[in-house]
Amino acid sequence: MALEFNKVMPQLHKMSAMIEALDFDMGQHLHIARQRFFDAPDLEATRERVNLVRQSDISGYRGAAPLNNGEAEPINAIIAPPPTRPEHATILAADGSQVYTDEQAPVHYYLLNIGMFIYRYGISAVPTQLTIPELFYHKAHVHDGNGQVITNRTVDARRTLAEMQRLAEAAWAYRNAVQGPMVALYDNRLLFWAGDDVVDSKELVKAYQGALVHLHDSGAILAGYVDNPRGSVMLRLLYLMSLRDYADIKANERLLATGGDLEGLRDRNLFSAILAPGERSAIMVQNSPRNLGYKQRGVSYEIAFFYVRVGDAVRSAVARVDIPMWVARDKGAVDDLHALLLAQSTMQGRNPYPYALTRADELAYVSSKDKRKLDELINIELRRKGITPAAYLPKARGKELARSDRRGHELRSDLPQDHPF
Repeated sequence: MALEFNKVMPQLHKMSAMIEALDFDMGQHLHIARQRFFDAPDLEATRERVNLVRQSDISGYRGAAPLNNGEAEPINAIIAPPPTRPEHATILAADGSQVYTDEQAPVHYYLLNIGMFIYRYGISAVPTQLTIPELFYHKAHVHDGNGQVITNRTVDARRTLAEMQRLAEAAWAYRNAVQGPMVALYDNRLLFWAGDDVVDSKELVKAYQGALVHLHDSGAILAGYVDNPRGSVMLRLLYLMSLRDYADIKANERLLATGGDLEGLRDRNLFSAILAPGERSAIMVQNSPRNLGYKQRGVSYEIAFFYVRVGDAVRSAVARVDIPMWVARDKGAVDDLHALLLAQSTMQGRNPYPYALTRADELAYVSSKDKRKLDELINIELRRKGITPAAYLPKARGKELARSDRRGHELRSDLPQDHPF
């Protein structure tokens, strides 16, 4: 049965009224955020305030903080596009896709497919592209300690690890064969964490951090690109700076986690209003126990970030770029990354997104047609072993027929032989 839109329309009108009120509130909040940004104090005052919320008797602050080294930038710095970009450079981009484990399938398995795209600036060479599919079917891979099929979150975490490991392997292989800087692009945040609901979560995080070490050793400029950032870490810092003193901070401790009177805004809202195309924000770090864990692995592996507005005056977008500390403390590497990201994000016309990541995503993508073909091949292998694949469960078959544009047909064997049809 089709959706009855006449019953939905009154609800849509109410939603529209709510959106109008929300936009008004956002405008007021954005005005306050802009004013606080431009009025932000110097680095020393900012560090003193952040140190207050790092004391053991104050908790909940997960906002931004300035770098601690001598190259730290003021929190309200706006960095212009670098005047030039490297004459030669190599861009390594990795992305992944997956087929999740189906508990109803005759054989439990999952698939990871990693796409790699290698693009060379200033060199007359065809880009290198490859896919790395891996099928997991052993019981130890597809079941947890209780014999249950692993969750999608576990598959996602393993895909994240595989993406970073393949990127590290490529960087190591190219470390002596590139001219100019080598940039390794990853399509996600760099601060990977796996919860207790993920099988072998601690081992996955350790292996992921090991891949970061491998990338560091290869000399790569690693960057995690977040196209639609939803965080508000910078706004939390601006709220913290609006509080008068320790007593005021302590009284509003609960609001530190939400951004206080700036709650509801996102960092991208702020930087969309502040940054011009090509500009980036100051490099910051996020104050969090997870990031501290990366720093404890080594000072080079704490995760920093900046926001950048890519594209042009016609169409642009604000992205968050995560970088490990070994990149953040190297001004030349940051400038090269900044320039190359701007160049990459103009290669697709009106789609302001890094070209190499787009191609890596295309290579990694596993379509529903590919999934059906894989299931067919598995069923063929089962039949070769004399095993008849389990048929669809009646409920699943009914859903497929009801939701498909195709009609279901089957041969009748109960009709008389002289039936006219």
